[in-house]
Amino acid sequence: MPITLQRFLRYGPAVTRGLSLDVSMRGMSALVCGAPRVGETVVIGLSLPDAPVEMLAKVRHSSDARTGFEFYPLPPLAQHGIQRWIQGLREHEEKLFPFPYAGVAEVGSG
Repeated sequence: MPITLQRFLRYGPAVTRGLSLDVSMRGMSALVCGAPRVGETVVIGLSLPDAPVEMLAKVRHSSDARTGFEFYPLPPLAQHGIQRWIQGLREHEEKLFPFPYAGVAEVGSG
């Protein structure tokens, strides 16, 4: 998913773009143009299907290949949007790659 990353530099705010690699309720990793510094606080913008959300995050690790972010406490709108997006991804993955023993578990549970 495309993201925006707003950084607060000495000369003022700067916005860059990136791509999320994985997202959870506590944080995410992404490929971003211009790796931010570890410890830096940034604003991440996600264009979720229900509504775009912005959240504060701290940079936990950073390299040219990948940056990891830990979210500050999420506002309710962001929590709900991320939960729905993660659930949608799970459902999509289950359709593409069904668990081979899912039918056995259903038959044996009755």
